[in-house]
Amino acid sequence: MIDWASEGMALERAASARAPARPDLLAGSFPAQRAYILDPAPFKASFCTRRAAKSYAVGLEFLSDTWDHPRAHYLFLMTVRAQAKRDFWSDVLKAIDRQYGLGIRFNETELVATMPNGAQIYVGGADSSQEEWRKLLAGKWRKVHVDEAQAFIHMDLSRLVYETFKPAVADYRGSIGLSGTPGVLARGLFFDVTQLREKGWSVHSWLTSDNPYMADKIAAEIAELKALKPGVELTPWFRRNYLREWVIEESKLVYRYLIGRNDFDELPKYTTGDWHYVNGADLGHTDATAWVDCAYHDNDPCLYILSAEKETGLDVTAVARRTKAKMHSRDYDAMVIDNANKQAVEEMVKRHEIPWRAADKTGKSDFIEIMNGEFITGRIKLQSGSACDALRREYSDLIWDDTKDKRQEHSACENHCTDAALYAWRYCWQYLNKELPTPPQRGSMAWQQVQDEEMRAERLVALDKRQRSERGEDAWEPPQDSWTPPDFGVSFDDG
Repeated sequence: MIDWASEGMALERAASARAPARPDLLAGSFPAQRAYILDPAPFKASFCTRRAAKSYAVGLEFLSDTWDHPRAHYLFLMTVRAQAKRDFWSDVLKAIDRQYGLGIRFNETELVATMPNGAQIYVGGADSSQEEWRKLLAGKWRKVHVDEAQAFIHMDLSRLVYETFKPAVADYRGSIGLSGTPGVLARGLFFDVTQLREKGWSVHSWLTSDNPYMADKIAAEIAELKALKPGVELTPWFRRNYLREWVIEESKLVYRYLIGRNDFDELPKYTTGDWHYVNGADLGHTDATAWVDCAYHDNDPCLYILSAEKETGLDVTAVARRTKAKMHSRDYDAMVIDNANKQAVEEMVKRHEIPWRAADKTGKSDFIEIMNGEFITGRIKLQSGSACDALRREYSDLIWDDTKDKRQEHSACENHCTDAALYAWRYCWQYLNKELPTPPQRGSMAWQQVQDEEMRAERLVALDKRQRSERGEDAWEPPQDSWTPPDFGVSFDDG
């Protein structure tokens, strides 16, 4: 009877005997790179500028580790398989093999690099065929690394890491790594790990200037760019690629909300006119259901967004209950909802007596541009504090999808609150306001004139009252030509 365990050990010993002597692969690595490679953390990330040798660090890490783990499997992923083949397969694995004579066998069709001791490194992309992708996800891995992690915006990288790869590295007690540069979206797992410091991750950061093999070259390149294009260091792409700053280009943002310019602390107080309230809702189940409350006044040119909230997994009854609670707290002039799920909306209208009206969704991108005009002029404002945080986050993250022929929001970005706000905005009439004259600035000549006229009017009224009293008249009526100060529609005093 064959002792398979002994046979396996014998094969491993034979493979190890045929393998070349173990080289010191880290001899030429620089300190920041070496610190990342030797970090034993189960979750780790490298956050770098372009050409900082982050992918090379992964190659060194994988190949160094194979000596201690014969027949173990390693996985390197990028969004595009062809890019992974060029940047990692050719420029990293083959380069290291040539330098150290490791004797790696390269399968060009499968993109599998096999070490003499049987350890294998698999290289793939998220755009691989479904069959290839299933194989990659179903494997057992010693180490998994996702490169250019900021570009994984068409899939849920968080679920991929925690639900798929974490169990897959359990057998080997392995690790999962992420690497990348700042992206065009301020969201996703890589953003959370590197910027929000998600719990459980060891984060390493270095610049191209820390790489001694590239420091002089990158300095010369930056100097050339600055000479050719003065002010280039202020552009978002330069700041992302050369300074490692997470900057979103304003031109890519769908909405032109700006912190400060488009925020308010308290609603203005008016002595004339009325406030009007409008609620907008975006209905979802797997996606979030969102509600946004807006207010405008007869005498004010601004739209004030009072609150924004969203929640996933709500059924029709739960949505109706939340909406009814809002109706009890505020008297709405209009309640507008995305009518894509007409059956659900009709049920809430008839069974729950919610006066929804269907949102007009035609010409969406055109109306967004009109709304942006009001953002830029400061005529749309969000309540300060946490009441509008959900909407504020979406305004900061939502970008246009440059890959589409027509103007379309990026499918990887959430737009539930922004849609609800857009629906409500289209039913607000703040632009029809009867704007009142602006109160004169305290201390100005106009302000002093108002004060003098008020004092003169008070003295005339007092004098008239005294004279009537001296004449024995019982009733006092103000003279018909008495002066009345202008009504600016806001609380005004000289204090």
